[in-house]
Amino acid sequence: MPKFIYENLPFAYFIVSGYLLTFDMTWPMLTSAGLFYSAGCIMLVKRSASRRLDKQKQLGIKNKLPELLYEYLPYIYGAVGVFTIMVTKNALFQFCAFTLIVLAIRNLLCRHSNRIS
Repeated sequence: MPKFIYENLPFAYFIVSGYLLTFDMTWPMLTSAGLFYSAGCIMLVKRSASRRLDKQKQLGIKNKLPELLYEYLPYIYGAVGVFTIMVTKNALFQFCAFTLIVLAIRNLLCRHSNRIS
């Protein structure tokens, strides 16, 4: 697969997921959007794990969360935030959802800067 397609495929999945969510809010569309979003998340986490220089295990650092949950937590924050913004009109819930999205982006950017190989 060409590098351009390989590197951008997870983000294409995220775009398709967002399109499906804005297109229609029926169960088949929600399921399809969730599957595309999950596929993009899995691809990014697997890619990060394969490129990562695993310094944590060498240094003996232990996480408080299980590693699987730790890896997917920013994506869960982002998904909950986006979905909450889409389904609610309450300003307080929308602010909390926006905060979750900002936290997710912050965590992903920090991870990216710490895991550059």
